[in-house]
Amino acid sequence: MKPDSATGRSGPSAPGITPRARTLLVLAVAILAFGLGLWLNFGLTPDRVDPPAINGIFLEPPRPVKKFTLIDQTGQPFTQERWRGKWTFLYFGYTFCPDVCPLTLLKLNKMQKILAREKLDQNNAYLFISVDPARDTPERLRQYVPYFNTKLQGATGTPEQLAGLAKQFGVYYKIPDAPEKNYTVDHSSTVLLIDPQVRLRAVFTQDQPEKMATDFQKILEYVAGH
Repeated sequence: MKPDSATGRSGPSAPGITPRARTLLVLAVAILAFGLGLWLNFGLTPDRVDPPAINGIFLEPPRPVKKFTLIDQTGQPFTQERWRGKWTFLYFGYTFCPDVCPLTLLKLNKMQKILAREKLDQNNAYLFISVDPARDTPERLRQYVPYFNTKLQGATGTPEQLAGLAKQFGVYYKIPDAPEKNYTVDHSSTVLLIDPQVRLRAVFTQDQPEKMATDFQKILEYVAGH
């Protein structure tokens, strides 16, 4: 017994922590923190899925489509609600296009066949929007688009309607100011993907059918993971 410094009396020694006990305490705290981290990571938070790397631009978050009105190949109004509940592949062009448009539509046809073979075409739509309403009437679209694929639909609109929709998607086109009889139209050549919630989800800059089909599958897997 040691004398108490305040009273001079002897009393019990103050409890102390041995080095071994201190080490065990530190290990226990570390194990507890590690276990808590695992629980938070795997028990509470969802697995993180990186956005897919595609041949083009994947939008995350997707961009909602604003309201618009066109006219389809049967002469009926076509609005953004026609895209709800399905994946839509969208291409802007015109039927008198001598090369790029028909080639792209042929590639879309091949892509659709690939997706159908892989069971990935159950709820897809394919739309060709003409930016040349002066020549591409609904009747002409009705004759033109089925040649490439029976699932392909056509639509057009007034110059103002088309300009507003193209601006939403960053699509460029230019009709000559004083067009001759067989004029051509400069325009973008990208395929757009609209998701079932009517949002722009991706822009494909590489229109090879196999690559687009692979990229679409990546997007579906990404969406399913979220």
